[in-house]
Amino acid sequence: MKGAKWPVEYFHNPNSDKPIEQIWDDIDGYTFESQFEHPEKIDKIDFVIPFIPLKYDSKVLKGFFYSQGVDIIIEEFPRLKEIFFPIANSMFSSYPQSQHADLYFTCYKNEKRENYYKTKYPNKKDIIMLPLQDADFTNEYKMAPAFNVRKTFDIFCVSTAFPVKNMPMIAKGIKEYEKKYGISLKVKYAIGSRDLIVHQDKTIDVSKLRFDAQEQLKKVMEILGDYTKYIEFFPFIDYKDLPVYYTGAKCCILAALLEGKNRFISEAMCCNTPVIVFKDFNKYSRGDYPVFFENSGEYVPSYTPEALADTIHKVINNPQNYLPRKNYLKYNGRKNFVNTIIDSIPYYRENIPEYQKGRITDNIWVDLAMQSNYQLSTYDFIYGKNIAIQHVRGMKAIKSLVEFFYSRFGIK
Repeated sequence: MKGAKWPVEYFHNPNSDKPIEQIWDDIDGYTFESQFEHPEKIDKIDFVIPFIPLKYDSKVLKGFFYSQGVDIIIEEFPRLKEIFFPIANSMFSSYPQSQHADLYFTCYKNEKRENYYKTKYPNKKDIIMLPLQDADFTNEYKMAPAFNVRKTFDIFCVSTAFPVKNMPMIAKGIKEYEKKYGISLKVKYAIGSRDLIVHQDKTIDVSKLRFDAQEQLKKVMEILGDYTKYIEFFPFIDYKDLPVYYTGAKCCILAALLEGKNRFISEAMCCNTPVIVFKDFNKYSRGDYPVFFENSGEYVPSYTPEALADTIHKVINNPQNYLPRKNYLKYNGRKNFVNTIIDSIPYYRENIPEYQKGRITDNIWVDLAMQSNYQLSTYDFIYGKNIAIQHVRGMKAIKSLVEFFYSRFGIK
């Protein structure tokens, strides 16, 4: 796998004069798949099954799984393709480089980019491109508005402190907001690293963080001066506790310009909190495809602190204008995720009895088969009622789950 060139030139500069085809090539020059080829990462490989293989009435129906380590898994267990369609996940807005996947997560529907890619790589012409990524498999019922929680602070952010996230831009926007509107914004920021030390007075010690994360946080501290006046930092917030923070915020901000399909955005909308992103976020990879649908938040019109401050002001002072959770449920969520994949694969139209587009959870044959095989309804499986047969991590756990399926389906 060749993916190793991190496209840093697009992380802080929203305007490139390169031809779009060259930009696509630059983006595709990196995929996180390559990291998981290293022995020390083997126990981090995910194996996620949104739709499980079924056997009922003498009929076998394939499932599908996604992973950032498809090639490693299939090379270890080649007969897995008899009962699964593998979906490759680059964990970035690049197209995956997997040689064994039947489908690729591409984050967004961008026909021009897909046509260019398949013309350049004719051996990939039969790969099915899905405008999805793992962020779209967010469980919208676990990640939902917290009960009886009022919106008591202005901004919630969840992101690493690495340069790709552009934390200093958020700090500049906060400072500009105070200058323009005379108000100090109240921000809660979780960086997802327990190496950050937070003292009782809310000051932070960054000395144990990776060097580039240290530099980013030091820039934030320098921009804001008395940073505790504005930001309360959290090293890490447990997943089960996140809805309280999302719900308590008036908006959520992502300042990155290029990355994958950010889970933070999905989680915020699930909790009915409007999102703010720059209009240039992933613009080269997504083309005209939106970051979010309908009135779920706002795009910052230019990559400047003033534009960010004005957009924050617009959102937090007009909460009645936004319906993020309603829009998320219309277009996203696990049911829509699974239906999008099933409807994209001709095999399912040809093999599911009484198949109806967009109605997999209503299909009686599938539900009977699911109950017979796994003692679950289709809905309960999709929403993780038996996580042990849906999501495992690391090759040892993957091996055990594969052996379970091989036994169930008579594969030696």
